[in-house]
Amino acid sequence: MLNRIKMIQRLINVTGAKNYLEIGVNNGACFLRVRAQNKVGVDPAFTIAKGRKLKYFIKNPTNIQNRYFEQTSDDFFAEQRGFLRAEKPQIVLVDGLHTYEQSLRDVLNSLAVLDNGGVILMHDCNPLTEAAAYPADSIDHAKAELSGYDGIWNGDVWKAVVHLRSLHPDLEVFVLDCDHGVGFVRRRIPIRDGLSLSEEEIRNLSYDDLIQHRTRFLNLKPCDYFEQFLDEVRRGRLAAEAA
Repeated sequence: MLNRIKMIQRLINVTGAKNYLEIGVNNGACFLRVRAQNKVGVDPAFTIAKGRKLKYFIKNPTNIQNRYFEQTSDDFFAEQRGFLRAEKPQIVLVDGLHTYEQSLRDVLNSLAVLDNGGVILMHDCNPLTEAAAYPADSIDHAKAELSGYDGIWNGDVWKAVVHLRSLHPDLEVFVLDCDHGVGFVRRRIPIRDGLSLSEEEIRNLSYDDLIQHRTRFLNLKPCDYFEQFLDEVRRGRLAAEAA
């Protein structure tokens, strides 16, 4: 089944990307599996077990050169500007705090340092229940507030997708309908595609609004659309090399 890990790896393979950045590493379930020459992980509180690290050092030798920044993503982008200018990320996964505000900042900060032709992926963009979409300040807050918490909390990351599509016409933004909703962001020639909500309107959106306008708000695509996107990325790379 297609998931964010497989998508990230295929993008790295197709683009020849060397620099991978992951915001929100947590226990390393995604980060340690990805194969790339230079991998940077950011999290304010890593929970990677020593046994897991050792396991993936053996299975994936690229992990030997991993760089870990145990700090908030806001601090990382503010304090590591020189490092990011020297080694521009080419593929980025945003999977940190699942709030509209934080996920949006993480995407915009990533765009500011992203290499030409780079792609940003966002996790948790398509919550399928109102509980999963609960706008909490943290996962602990969500657990405390939600009765019968089932372990799934996507937060209101989906609003960041609506924001990017409404207020940043220079970006291509869509969400694949799999793995809790995987969003894709990359630069493009400015274009309007019919979504033009204000920031105030976006903040006031409810989960009922998402239910009514899910496909339009998220530019939701079936999973097999990834093959078309990958082909576009591949052709773009070939054209850039030929120029």
